[in-house]
Amino acid sequence: MTDHIQIGDVAPRINYTGDGTTTIYTYPFPVFAEPDLEVYVDRVLQTPSTAYTVSGAGQSAGGTVIFAAPPDDGSVILILRRLTIARTSDFQASGEFRAKVINDELDFQTAVLQQINNDLERTVRLQRTDAAAVLELPGAAARADGALTFDADGDVNITAVADLGDIAVISLAVPSAGSSGGSAGSSGQLSAADHRHPLPVLTDIGIATQSEAETGSDNTKAMTPLRTAQAIAKLFAGTDQLARDMAVSALAYAMAANDAASITGSVGTFWLSDDFESDSLATSLNATYDAAGDYYHNPPQVFVPGGTGTVIGDMTLGGGLAAAFDGTTNKAYAASAYKTVTGGAQAYIGKDWGGGNTKTISKYVVYATNDVGFDRDGDGTQTFKLYGSTDNFSSSNVLLASNTIADANSAVLTVDSGITTSSAYRYHRIEIDVNSPNGEACIAAVEFYETASPGDMTLAPSAATLSTADPLDVIGYFILEPVDNVSFGTDVVGKVSIDGGTTKVTGTWTKVGDISTGSQELWRLEADVSAENGTSLAYEITTANSKQIRLHDCVGLIATY
Repeated sequence: MTDHIQIGDVAPRINYTGDGTTTIYTYPFPVFAEPDLEVYVDRVLQTPSTAYTVSGAGQSAGGTVIFAAPPDDGSVILILRRLTIARTSDFQASGEFRAKVINDELDFQTAVLQQINNDLERTVRLQRTDAAAVLELPGAAARADGALTFDADGDVNITAVADLGDIAVISLAVPSAGSSGGSAGSSGQLSAADHRHPLPVLTDIGIATQSEAETGSDNTKAMTPLRTAQAIAKLFAGTDQLARDMAVSALAYAMAANDAASITGSVGTFWLSDDFESDSLATSLNATYDAAGDYYHNPPQVFVPGGTGTVIGDMTLGGGLAAAFDGTTNKAYAASAYKTVTGGAQAYIGKDWGGGNTKTISKYVVYATNDVGFDRDGDGTQTFKLYGSTDNFSSSNVLLASNTIADANSAVLTVDSGITTSSAYRYHRIEIDVNSPNGEACIAAVEFYETASPGDMTLAPSAATLSTADPLDVIGYFILEPVDNVSFGTDVVGKVSIDGGTTKVTGTWTKVGDISTGSQELWRLEADVSAENGTSLAYEITTANSKQIRLHDCVGLIATY
């Protein structure tokens, strides 16, 4: 067991992007004390104790920064270790040589070297494979009124500004042919006004109106994504299908790459529906919204609630064994399940599904305690084994999966593959082997998932109002990911309505192309709505035959007249 910080091969800095709600951010590197940590939000150094507090100082695995208020959505958060480089200990001749003192000193020196190395990596320097070069700057007199350049050998050189030719330079004085607020004196010189004032922010430029975007009459206004979509819709309205597909494909690629913010509502003849930045569909029957992946789907594995079955096991748990299945995963050691494992014994916990009930478990998740991980001592690996039995493990226990965790501080173990049998059992339990003579196995919660077929789902948003009534056709573009082998039109059906969903017209699917490097695909849905009347535009996507798909985006619906 160690009694000093372990300095691993971890960079002493980490960046995050704020989302406007999260207040806790992890730093995965150790710090000796809280003042060793610097926290920046949008390049502004934050004040400790006022803007944030720190946990985990003195811990090898790092800790967390807890903000008093969540950083703004899109803000850049930087957490880094910044040490004051100084000798903090002294060793006296013939004095006591204490291992902890020398360990602490070596840890500090290693951390300082990591800090210096990180600083050096962020400087301008030669590539490792470059030959030696002369990079020393000339003296102040030699480089005055000059520009930094490099000669044919890649060595540092100073070139007089007058010798730069046609390269535009910034004049320190008012040009003779202009004024401080006027034009430049020559084509190779910027005006003093340009030099003295920063570039305007985007709001200074002005945002184009819908009319300006559609007519293209103003070349001085900025275009937002919404205005760009309106211009595309106007430009390609009534043209051939290939042109429409090209325009929407570009927008789909942009949405997939940038994960643009959700947009809903009527925008002329082009209606942007939703790219699911949140769980926003009005109707999502038998469907699950995946916030991490930002899509709707119908997963085949079904969570078995904690109240199902009787808990079995030999682990001590604050609040009783059933607390391991109460749905609370962020538990600390003092309120979690733990057991001292001696001489190769195993700790175990599981469920008796009761009576004639059996379950076919295809996935399980074990959550570690949030302060000490799976192993409080942290002195060895742990092996998690899933067993099934029909007689309470008296003779018929069957090993279904075995997974070893080398890092005792791991936060969660998810096993959703490699489970070797699909048989149903009345009893399931997870055994935990600790690779140490006297170790404590710790868990916070356990979840079991049962095999099931994907359910048939229905997805439909709220309707939007068209600016012009009674279109003849509606063309929709969707980013879909078929997880199973599906037949569009049979396993995946798309419908369009222009009366708010009272009457739905089944459309025809056509694949436009693939999106990104994964399995996402852009599909076009065309529906003839000439026999219908209305201005309330909506779509509906349903699946059939237990086929699993993921709906990532509705890129847009185009009403044609």
